[in-house]
Amino acid sequence: MHNRPLTPDLLPQAVDLWNRALGAHFPMRPGLLLANLWEEPNFDAEGSRAVLDGDRLVGMIALKRRTAPMGNAPADQKGWISALVVDPDAQGRGLGSALLRDALEHLRRFSTEPVGIGGDPGHFFPGIPLECRPALDWFARRGAYLGTLACDLANREIADYAHPGAALEAIGRSPEVVYRPLGAGEEEAVLAFMRREFPGRWAWEMEQHLSRGGDPEDVMVAVDGGEVVGFARIHTHRSRRFGPGIYWAPLFPGAHGGLGPIGVGAAQPGRGIGLGLLSASIAELRRRGVESAVIDWTVLVRFYGIVGFRPWKWYVTASLT
Repeated sequence: MHNRPLTPDLLPQAVDLWNRALGAHFPMRPGLLLANLWEEPNFDAEGSRAVLDGDRLVGMIALKRRTAPMGNAPADQKGWISALVVDPDAQGRGLGSALLRDALEHLRRFSTEPVGIGGDPGHFFPGIPLECRPALDWFARRGAYLGTLACDLANREIADYAHPGAALEAIGRSPEVVYRPLGAGEEEAVLAFMRREFPGRWAWEMEQHLSRGGDPEDVMVAVDGGEVVGFARIHTHRSRRFGPGIYWAPLFPGAHGGLGPIGVGAAQPGRGIGLGLLSASIAELRRRGVESAVIDWTVLVRFYGIVGFRPWKWYVTASLT
């Protein structure tokens, strides 16, 4: 066996490896792996490694490292293990342990902050999936700090969605607010709102979305008197860029979509804008032909339950020091 950099020429093998190990729960596609690793600005090409047995890829670890500020977050504050995958037939030989050891040594050259397991920019997972319980136990035995639970929520009835009573009441509470997709030429307005209200990762992700070919209409906005007061990201099967809600679309029949994050300005409490924007965003997904949708990485189960979303996949946030 030999260890080498995880480079884009290994994309087909990396997809096959992922699906041998994780495909039943998290089916991988080439475009998704390419977008979240080699095309993601924080991908650590030096530290990400592949293990081959002859010509067959049997293990890989993909790292991310903050190489530029994300809004108000300092550069090089933290690194992440985006994915660590070992072929089921090669497990138990120490491949994963060796990849993890070398990865931590590499990342600690740049920062003494804890290394996140998942939760990275362009993340596959918010943490360790509970569906991969052996992985949870494996990381725990190697000293991982296990934090809080988070989940992805799913709604399989978007095609029949109608505003529930609570959403209609919320929308009626502030009838002057308009909910609609972002129009061409309005990018700076939503970016100014994001930098003011959600500096840091959410603002940085919006900048990335709009500057790297994302559809402006995949941003929903709440507008009051010409001013943006809330936002939501949506994705469909026709979106030009992947969003977390559509990562695992092959698990759903028909046209699939996603929603999130979503946020409202701090000066808007009690106006019902959050729930109104959420319901309007789902109605927009329905208008675009979406039949099912996922909201990723949240703890707000009761809030999203108002519009029919239920827990689907659970994760444990985790880190290594």
